[in-house]
Amino acid sequence: MKRTITRTALVTLVLLTATVFTSYAQTYYNLYLCDDATAKLRPQQESTLVSGDKVHWFLDGNPVTGTPITYTGTSGSTDLTVPANLVVGLHKYTTAIESKDGCLGPQSDAFEVYKLPTKTLALSTPTNLSYCGEASGSAASSKITATSTPASPLPNGIAYTYTWSATVNGTAVTPITSIGSSDGDTDDTNVFTLTTITAGTYVFTAKVDYALTAANTGVLKAGTGCSVSSTTSQSITVNPRPGKPSIMLVN
Repeated sequence: MKRTITRTALVTLVLLTATVFTSYAQTYYNLYLCDDATAKLRPQQESTLVSGDKVHWFLDGNPVTGTPITYTGTSGSTDLTVPANLVVGLHKYTTAIESKDGCLGPQSDAFEVYKLPTKTLALSTPTNLSYCGEASGSAASSKITATSTPASPLPNGIAYTYTWSATVNGTAVTPITSIGSSDGDTDDTNVFTLTTITAGTYVFTAKVDYALTAANTGVLKAGTGCSVSSTTSQSITVNPRPGKPSIMLVN
């Protein structure tokens, strides 16, 4: 009886563990397209085709307009272009080969393409609009938060890359790390902290790009509008600290 209870408990533990790991499993896709990016797909077996064979292409289970494509004997002659105007979300491409004799083979496994949504980037008001150079504590710095907002939820495996830029009194700051640092976050917010003690008016802008997480083995193709800049800039003034005074006798 005791052995039966032990076995039952062990089985239950295994099932619970499997459920936990399954709940944390991430789903990634073969290709991610952003903005006006396109891609070309090709059957891996194209080199085995003979002239006159045909390649059928399907998108989400439906035949793609303009297919099947007849193989001409030239590499790439059966390529299919994935267009930039896909609806945001997941799409599945499959293909099948028809011999020149009219025999149609089975469809391939799906090649999954995810069309990413557009996004915007906004900068918060600085935590300190101005501070005194060489001050101390929280009064010796100012933070600006960049917030990315996608037009629809993002799939697993997609993160952000933020790039900060600044000018001081109209001159570009290079490198940006000479006046402060970003917190390095790759989620929907990223914070830059200005810590410089050099007096001047600092004007900040930022841009954001999509990126794949380290675990995502897919491919990301970004179009010309995938990199988005902040809609407005933010300014912080660093005021000079008066020098050390001395005392003189006047009468």
